[in-house]
Amino acid sequence: MKMKKLILFISLAFIGAIGAYAQKTTVRMQETQARLLDVTSNAYVKPLTVELQIDKSKGRVKDEWTLTREQAEQEMNGDLINIRSYAIYMSSQKHNADVIVAATFNVKTNEDGNGYKVTVIGYPATFINWKTAEASDYEWIRMEKTLTTADKDKIAAVIK
Repeated sequence: MKMKKLILFISLAFIGAIGAYAQKTTVRMQETQARLLDVTSNAYVKPLTVELQIDKSKGRVKDEWTLTREQAEQEMNGDLINIRSYAIYMSSQKHNADVIVAATFNVKTNEDGNGYKVTVIGYPATFINWKTAEASDYEWIRMEKTLTTADKDKIAAVIK
């Protein structure tokens, strides 16, 4: 019996000590919002126009680029748009061109099946005669910005 009383006494003393040690925490919070004026800044850049000069000495070129299966399927996630962009980039570098005009592509599996071959056919060209757009150019810019989806579908073949 003495042992039970001793354990009970120690337990109550322990609980009392913990209760005395633990302090109440008071959290206070206040949030206020007054009227405020957001100041934002915008930058406006005058548009540029440029002409393309096709490299007549090279004429129409045909380049073939090989990609490993890992490059095409993992590094480029099998994304055909990315694969075509890579091929255009490589052809532009090869021909020291800014763009490949009227590029066409053929993407196919290599004969051994362990990769892909991308064929690019087009005309290497560079940008010349850079100038700030004039009022006569603004109509072209406005038309491009205001075309609706339906309009784009009608002229998609022309734009490509």
